[in-house]
Amino acid sequence: MQDGTSPTPHEVRSPRPLLVFGDDGSRGWGPIEHFAHLAAKLLGLDLQRPPLWRPSRLRAARQALMPPRKGTAPGAIYLAKSPGDVKSLMALEGFDRPRRFRALWIVDSFWTEWAPSARLMRHFDLVVYMQKGEAAFYDALAPGRSLHLGWGADVLDLGSRAAERPVDLLRVGRQPPDWEDDARSQAACEAAGLRFAGRPPFLPHAPADPSSGHRDLCVRYAQAKYVMAHSNLAAPAPYTHPRKEYLTGRWTDALAAGAVVAGVQPFGDASAEDLLWPGATLDFDRIDLSHNLAALSEAVADWSPAIARRNHRRALRQLDWRWRIKTLAERLDLENPELASELARLDRAIGTAPA
Repeated sequence: MQDGTSPTPHEVRSPRPLLVFGDDGSRGWGPIEHFAHLAAKLLGLDLQRPPLWRPSRLRAARQALMPPRKGTAPGAIYLAKSPGDVKSLMALEGFDRPRRFRALWIVDSFWTEWAPSARLMRHFDLVVYMQKGEAAFYDALAPGRSLHLGWGADVLDLGSRAAERPVDLLRVGRQPPDWEDDARSQAACEAAGLRFAGRPPFLPHAPADPSSGHRDLCVRYAQAKYVMAHSNLAAPAPYTHPRKEYLTGRWTDALAAGAVVAGVQPFGDASAEDLLWPGATLDFDRIDLSHNLAALSEAVADWSPAIARRNHRRALRQLDWRWRIKTLAERLDLENPELASELARLDRAIGTAPA
């Protein structure tokens, strides 16, 4: 997010409902970038990516006093990376325009300490949060208007049940010190007879194809039997929550690609009961390179293509973003033939997925 003040970005008027996903210049949001484009396509939304600036306190105070305004203008869905983005989204030109509805979808909803006041949240007819364990907080913040929709993946188009997996272990994202050095991990895996692939590179942003980097990562997931991902409490970083465990798109995208997620798992996230299933993870009871390698060696020896087929099939049923988009459409009374067509395609894929 940019500091200082700037002329308020002008909203591009559209006859269609809007999906507004602010651009703060941060990296690592490929799964949500892809979700935003998919949701816009399936719901017939006009996706807009305005820059986000830190809002003035005066504007936020004024909006807290203003009653929500309804009107005939097309509705708008605001996609926030965290509750800390909400005031900046509300500061965008056009937010206060009388609309049929305003909805808010918060990705990292576990940052409840950054949430705006309930008076500001009155301006949203629907507030979607992604971490199931925050239900009580968001029910109190937006009484009768909160909705839990968990993490997902584009299982239908980017998932895989491939049997040929040349990589035994793929490292993705942040890791604890024992697994942070890819050269060391490579040598240790080779000594244990395991084929290791290190951190995939960040691809340059391609405005003409914003999902290219995410698709590349999903291809890499589909080449791996196991993907290494640890709970944020076991592998903390300056940008992770210091107390609350949570699942992210690494889990859902890896499972969609048929891989098993190996590591110390974030079972403290209540969403795990909806997003994971027996065999979806290889659970480590500690972070210790030699101990973890022993568990991985045993698991890889027992691996079969049936594991990839099972994970992909379960992901189609439980994780595909289209199920979340369907629920959102029902709550906002948004109908679009493209969504109906995609749901029918998803049903066919589930019906024909091999056991």
